[in-house]
Amino acid sequence: MLDNAAAILMRLVAESGRELVDFVQKDVEPVNEGFIVGFSCGVRTREDAIERVTIYVNTSPSAPMDEHTVELVDASGRRLTAWAYPQDPALPSLPAVSYPEAAGVVLSKFGIAAEGAKLRMEAYRPGKRAVLRVETATDRWFAKVVHPSLASSIHDLHERFRAAGVPVPRSLGFSEAGLVLLGELPGVPAIDVFERIDRATFARGLDELTRHIATVPVAIGARESLARRVDWYAERMQETAPLFGRQTARLAQSVAERYRATVLPRPVTIHGDLHLGQVFVDEAAPSTITGILDIDTAGLGDPADDRGALFGHVVVSAIERTPMTDAGRALAAFADELQAGWASDQRVAAIAATHLMGHALASAGRGDDRGGAAAQQLLERAEALLR
Repeated sequence: MLDNAAAILMRLVAESGRELVDFVQKDVEPVNEGFIVGFSCGVRTREDAIERVTIYVNTSPSAPMDEHTVELVDASGRRLTAWAYPQDPALPSLPAVSYPEAAGVVLSKFGIAAEGAKLRMEAYRPGKRAVLRVETATDRWFAKVVHPSLASSIHDLHERFRAAGVPVPRSLGFSEAGLVLLGELPGVPAIDVFERIDRATFARGLDELTRHIATVPVAIGARESLARRVDWYAERMQETAPLFGRQTARLAQSVAERYRATVLPRPVTIHGDLHLGQVFVDEAAPSTITGILDIDTAGLGDPADDRGALFGHVVVSAIERTPMTDAGRALAAFADELQAGWASDQRVAAIAATHLMGHALASAGRGDDRGGAAAQQLLERAEALLR
């Protein structure tokens, strides 16, 4: 992905009059025609102090830029852009909520007195979104940072889901700069307590929840099915981990053929990115669903996309926890049960295989032996789905 990361980071740090001491790759996020690669860097300042800085390098030729972004050219003449967290050019609201003092000013615009607020990053996908937990003396809120073009529609989706009775967080409003402020959802993520869940009861509750979501009146389409751009995953895998390139290319061809041979059903409202981290359950009675998060990609779409996404997440979660743990065994069994429910549906199988390819790409991108082993398992499971 980066031919000489050390040279790129040294040049970037030197532009601010500092010196790169050490670095380690943190994460990789596929985007458009390339990747965003994150590095935790040790930097020597002009005062001879060492500080930790997180730097992201975007290899996509169409990457956005702002006044905090540095443009570089690598040894092969490829355009790169880079920035130091939290100055993400795709998320202009991120710096404003990354520090307590600044966050207090932002939250006051939503009518919240947040003096002395505590902030914690819950999730960050560079170039895509961030979620920060904001704790005040009396309440807890979640600031979702997205591209400015998405904030209004995400707020509207929360309003529509809640009006239809689907338990999602309350949205207090949005900022045109790309910030949505959400309330807290009761319960805990199902993935955190899955070993205590009665899978049959949970599956029935999940079916009821998806049927309820299907009734929500929305005016936008859901995220495009991953199966429609399966070739993208094959191309990124060839760049990331050529060892798996040929296997992934064969899978992509098989997925495309299967998917084209099926008929698109009548669109209904779907979640768009369904997985066990989004589904909340009662901590004391974990088989009972209390709500659902992250409806950013919800809209009119194909129910097979939610089934395929859920299956892919359950499979990769089982692999990450290893089958020898209670949670790993429960997740592996649930994956088999989900597959049995749609084993004859070639459309779901094609979409599920695409999600497994996506998870394999992420695992391979970690660049370690464990990630490579996980990628191989995921690709083998995808092949088994399509036999």
